[in-house]
Amino acid sequence: MGIPRESAFAPLGIIARVWKGRNVSDATIAPRLNAARRALGDDGRRQRIIATVSRQGFRFVAGVSTEGNTRGRPVVAVLPLTLRSDNPSDAYLARGLADQLATALGQAGWFDVRDTSASFAEALQELPPSEVARRMSSNHLVAGALEISGDALRLRLRLIDPEDENQVWADDMTGTRDGIFDLQDRMAKRVLGQIEPRLRHTELQRSARRHGNFNAFDHYLRAADLLRGMDIAAMRAACDALDRAVAEHPGYAASHGMRAWIATLMLPQGIRIDAAVERERSRRAVTEGKFDCEALAMGGYALGFFERDPLLGLAHLRRALALNPSSARAHDHAGWLPLYAGLASEAQTHFESALTLCPIDEFSFQMLTGRAFALLFQGECEAAAADARRAQSVAPQYSVCHRVLAAADRILGRDPEARAVVRHLLRINPGLTLARFARETRFEAPADRATLFGGLKRAGLP
Repeated sequence: MGIPRESAFAPLGIIARVWKGRNVSDATIAPRLNAARRALGDDGRRQRIIATVSRQGFRFVAGVSTEGNTRGRPVVAVLPLTLRSDNPSDAYLARGLADQLATALGQAGWFDVRDTSASFAEALQELPPSEVARRMSSNHLVAGALEISGDALRLRLRLIDPEDENQVWADDMTGTRDGIFDLQDRMAKRVLGQIEPRLRHTELQRSARRHGNFNAFDHYLRAADLLRGMDIAAMRAACDALDRAVAEHPGYAASHGMRAWIATLMLPQGIRIDAAVERERSRRAVTEGKFDCEALAMGGYALGFFERDPLLGLAHLRRALALNPSSARAHDHAGWLPLYAGLASEAQTHFESALTLCPIDEFSFQMLTGRAFALLFQGECEAAAADARRAQSVAPQYSVCHRVLAAADRILGRDPEARAVVRHLLRINPGLTLARFARETRFEAPADRATLFGGLKRAGLP
């Protein structure tokens, strides 16, 4: 899929996708662009395909058409921030925050970002959202205003669905001139944590309206939505959706990663898993998704799980967090791996980051369950039980939260409650025994295993 006529190249996108993160200079880029022009029959004078934008960069200006069923990534356009200040020279602050906003959104990886703040600011100011979206070939718009009064700053942001021009999300943040960098950091974390799940939800609704004309990204979204059920039927349906995504787009790294991650969820349910196949899926996810936070997070976690080497997986999780430090999913997966390695305190830090970044995430029950285990292994059984009970209320079919809850209740002396949890656990996971759990689990620290299995045995797990 080409870049639309109206959109300018984003420098970060070029570095990530063409230069693979390497440092490049103008002197490096210029001869490559000249070579590209020669290959396309273009030159610096005619500029029919690659145009030079003075003091901005370069733009692809040829007509674009799309053929076939592609991955279909959604596009988010960041509009120029409206400045409300008595001093016009404050415009640089509005431009800087808009640039930072586009950069923050670009870290998510599963959607494309168009930064309109420089090249198209004046042309877009008076247009309705639907027309802006048409010109920018975008599915979502992020708009906002920067209000300045003396030293005080107020940043107002909105996520707009241009199809019906409804406001999907809005938030206000305040700061000071001296604390502008702190405001930027808070904006980056909050925007990614709160906009990302809403974008997924909106895209899923749009997918449902397409009546079967799905592309790879539709199948991927549907798999993620199905997993909220966390029962065997939901997991199998999600796997089918991901298989369709990979059939449409074989190099879809995040789909390979999610498929392998689901296998780690199915194993505790007593489903037979081919570890060699899942290791290959995991490796493909982290190899083909070197600049995809989701692929690295899910694929890295699954690789550490199936290789029984948490540190191997953590190396990929750290890369995911370097790409997107505000990814709740990456922090969640980065919590489970040190938990397996006996590093409960480090694990707890990641789970708390995940819950802070995205408290409304559809997989927050996993984050709560992970933190419950971390607390249990550190002797904080009351807090562990509270987290596990919250997870249980959200995902009653997620058997992992029942395991930590039963152990915590029994250690606290709440025998009737612990036995009731075990009875429910055995209803949703028939055939589960201590011996099978001990074989399947990745918890390796002897003290952690003694705490968990001792509590479960006294709670009545056979």
